[in-house]
Amino acid sequence: MKPFDFDAIVIGSGFGGSVMTCRLAEKGYRVCLLERGRQYGMHEFPRKMQDIKTKLLWDPEDHLFGFIEFNTYSKSDAYSVRASGLGGGSLIYANVLFRMPEDFFDGWPGGINRQILDPYYDKVLETTEASPYPLNDDNPYYNDTPKTHLMKLASEKIKPESYALEPHKFSLPDLTVRFKGDFPGHQSRNKHNALQSSCIKCGECDIGCNILAKNSLDLNYIVRAQNEELMGNGSKAAEVRTEAEVIEITPLADKGYEVIYINPKNPDKKMKLTAEKVILSAGSIGSTGLLLKMKKYKKLQYLSGMLGEKWCGNGDLEGTIFYADHEGDPNNGPVITCAIEYNKMKPYDDGFKHGMVVQDAGFPVFMMWFFAGKFFSPFAFIQFIKMLFHIITIPVKRLLSFLRLYKYKWNVNPGNDIAKMIDGNKFIRKGLVLLAMGRDRNNGRIELNKEDRPIIKWKMKKSRLHYKRARKEMKKISKTIGGFFYDNPLTYLNKMIAVHPLGGCVMAESAKEGVVDTKGEVFGHKGLYVVDASIIPTSIGPNPSMTIAAMAEYIASQFPEK
Repeated sequence: MKPFDFDAIVIGSGFGGSVMTCRLAEKGYRVCLLERGRQYGMHEFPRKMQDIKTKLLWDPEDHLFGFIEFNTYSKSDAYSVRASGLGGGSLIYANVLFRMPEDFFDGWPGGINRQILDPYYDKVLETTEASPYPLNDDNPYYNDTPKTHLMKLASEKIKPESYALEPHKFSLPDLTVRFKGDFPGHQSRNKHNALQSSCIKCGECDIGCNILAKNSLDLNYIVRAQNEELMGNGSKAAEVRTEAEVIEITPLADKGYEVIYINPKNPDKKMKLTAEKVILSAGSIGSTGLLLKMKKYKKLQYLSGMLGEKWCGNGDLEGTIFYADHEGDPNNGPVITCAIEYNKMKPYDDGFKHGMVVQDAGFPVFMMWFFAGKFFSPFAFIQFIKMLFHIITIPVKRLLSFLRLYKYKWNVNPGNDIAKMIDGNKFIRKGLVLLAMGRDRNNGRIELNKEDRPIIKWKMKKSRLHYKRARKEMKKISKTIGGFFYDNPLTYLNKMIAVHPLGGCVMAESAKEGVVDTKGEVFGHKGLYVVDASIIPTSIGPNPSMTIAAMAEYIASQFPEK
């Protein structure tokens, strides 16, 4: 038998794939990581207008090879966002690491619970060097983040509703952001020897951090997997191939798998690799979609009938507050700095436990200029008219002054007038963006359309309890700080944007109930694993990234030393 090219091939570099690549390499496996997107270094994320048009979004059919893919689905109440690039979703998420509350593990197979995952949560924190936002530290730079203080004030004032089984609480969750340094932007090396900068509060976390202040997975798990000296004795450096999109997985005659991949920019050229084990970590939509294609074309014939089932979006919802009594200054700080946790609430009618979090949110500085310019501001318009009138009447005033009919004094420095004219962002400065997520129902399904693209079918109806409560708590926060609350317009269309898609290849005790077992191995296909958001069997509640990574740590721990 011809030897395998690698012991293990990992497909996808997000919170599942990066962990599996690192831990298997540490155990001596020859690992090849395949990522469909490119690698991004310092100052390589697009910011110029032309670059935003051509290098932000991922749509290969239109020759766009950016790092954000946005999908809409005609027969669904959900849209979706996913990433493309080395580091996967960590390139565009808001940095938050939350442990899943103990009660929400009900229904998980194999007895997996909070106690089992806690040591692996700890490993994720240690490897990513996450820490809470340093609001109360001695550094006045980070303490000067108005939106965080505003959320804390709101949390202290809002009263619990009848559906609350315990009081809400304000918290500063762990963030994968580098705050170390003597000054904003101070560059130093992290524990994995990757160069990073300290956070400058620019709010660009969700569109790629250009100074590498975000502790994205390419700067910890992946860079560690590529360095044998960091990993220790017996380890083998992983090989990382970017712009490598997997299109086929086929079992070999004896054991192992052949993987065929392409460069999305040159799809006609196919490349092949073989490995004894394949770990699919392309995310909820990516992994499920690829397996559905392999099932359709009879490459993987023994996949469970549950493939594609039990999808959800983890209750994502956005709301906005305008004209509050206090300045929220949403473009000052990382995207998310804090949270109000509602971990114990009355369950759904069938006993499914409910809880949620509401977090502050922000956006980049350049978007603030965009909003200030695009949205009508009466204040700025009045100032502009005053300035225009002043300029137009200058010749008249000078003539009247010459005729001694008017005393005219020329203003050499009209800086104050100009400043008033351009300061049309009061509605933004005195605003606050809110993000909610929580326990929605996983009654969705992923299937293929006629072009073999994965599409989501999910209806909001069974999860209305969650969205009703989330909006109510957001409105209470708005009222508390004296602002006007505006729902996301999609809410009125019964639509939501899932930035945390979960499920599709859920783990279970048997193939009748799910697609993989609690070790991530696919039922019916020995040596094929799925390790990512698609295996999560229920909605998580808070931000899912840490639980996905902890599950990957748990699964990797069960692989024997090579």
